[in-house]
Amino acid sequence: MTAPNHIVGGFCFTGVFASIGGINILQDYRLLPIILFASLLPDIDHTKSIIGKLFFPIAKVINRKYGHRTITHSLVVLVGLVALISAFQSEYFPSMKVAQVFGLAYGSHILFDMMTVQGVPLFYPFKKNPCVLPGNPEMRLRTNSIRQETVVFCFFMVSAIFMKPLFANGFWTSYNSLFGTLKHIVSEYNKSDDLMRVAFTVQHGSQESVHSGYCIAVSSSEVSIITKKKRFETYPKEGQIITRIIPKHTGASFGFEQGQFHDLTIDSVRSLFSKGKYTAFNVQGNQSFIHTESGMEKKKKVLKLAYPNELHIREIQNDIEVKYIVNPSITAKQEEIKMYRTKHHQATEDYKSALAMYHQAEKQMQSTTDHIKKELLMMEFSKMKRPTPPDPIDQKIQRLQSDIRALQTQDQQQYQKALKDAEQAPLTFSGSYERLLINGKGV
Repeated sequence: MTAPNHIVGGFCFTGVFASIGGINILQDYRLLPIILFASLLPDIDHTKSIIGKLFFPIAKVINRKYGHRTITHSLVVLVGLVALISAFQSEYFPSMKVAQVFGLAYGSHILFDMMTVQGVPLFYPFKKNPCVLPGNPEMRLRTNSIRQETVVFCFFMVSAIFMKPLFANGFWTSYNSLFGTLKHIVSEYNKSDDLMRVAFTVQHGSQESVHSGYCIAVSSSEVSIITKKKRFETYPKEGQIITRIIPKHTGASFGFEQGQFHDLTIDSVRSLFSKGKYTAFNVQGNQSFIHTESGMEKKKKVLKLAYPNELHIREIQNDIEVKYIVNPSITAKQEEIKMYRTKHHQATEDYKSALAMYHQAEKQMQSTTDHIKKELLMMEFSKMKRPTPPDPIDQKIQRLQSDIRALQTQDQQQYQKALKDAEQAPLTFSGSYERLLINGKGV
């Protein structure tokens, strides 16, 4: 295999297997020249190779004594060099993973040469038989084939590009990023009969924090847990992202107990709440009360809590609010009185107008001296009728006013009774709950 393929292939091989061991070859730039050097180093036994030309005197000696693809392509040299570098590493640069990276890059060269037709004597000098992969010669590479070398080079280049996230994040981090997601946990949660414990990392901006707890509920967007301190928490919160989440089965069973309560005092409700951890706790008061959440007080009559850790409720002191409701019949009767008066007023005006016309006709008849004209006026006047005044409405209005006073008295009595009832009624609660059980017991 040619030098370019050994370099690119060594980079891919080392990157993948180093990531499994938790080594990020892209994190420390000093590891890259080590990979480059180690992936070419076995060919130091060939004076015309790149590494042989750089170290020509050494390459010439090795080539004369052992030849090409012998001692430098064996496990003996590989193990010996890794052991030597490990000794220096532990003494002078323990923080760098030089020996591991060197061994993988050097080993990649040997492995790739095993895939050629010639193979390598892997167990040299004990055995000089070449080791090859695979056993069929037709499936192995020919070093002098430009087409095959080009195909391999392209394969390594494409692999290096697509595996860059794997090199950067590490194998297990990439695995958890791929499978350790909320969707993966949802699948595990639905398939599991026992209680799962989850550990996950939450990222908020550039800050990361690690959390863990028993998984109570999970969806594709959030997970609800109960921590060691027996507190419910739901993640991610606003602005957060869950980057990694790993489940672990505990073998413990869990379930939920449904219950209801009726007409409990405020102290009884608080006592009930303290007896377990509730995934849902709903209360309704017979009158308004104060609920405190995050330091904010709000007036409530119905309260629905999901995964509550505390219950802060109290009575409203001196806040009796009873509305005075007017009987609609009173308004109807008042409108009826107004209608009677309007009609009576109009009838009176019409009566006055008709009476004035009647007197005017009578006066005109009496004042006329012409006998013929007077005779005609008398005939016309005899046909006229004296207008009658409208019927009085005083009794009707008095009757309606009496009815209104009776209704107002009734309203006042009902209002006073409502005030009295409100003053005497204690604050009580009714509602329902869902309590968490682990191994059949409350938390």
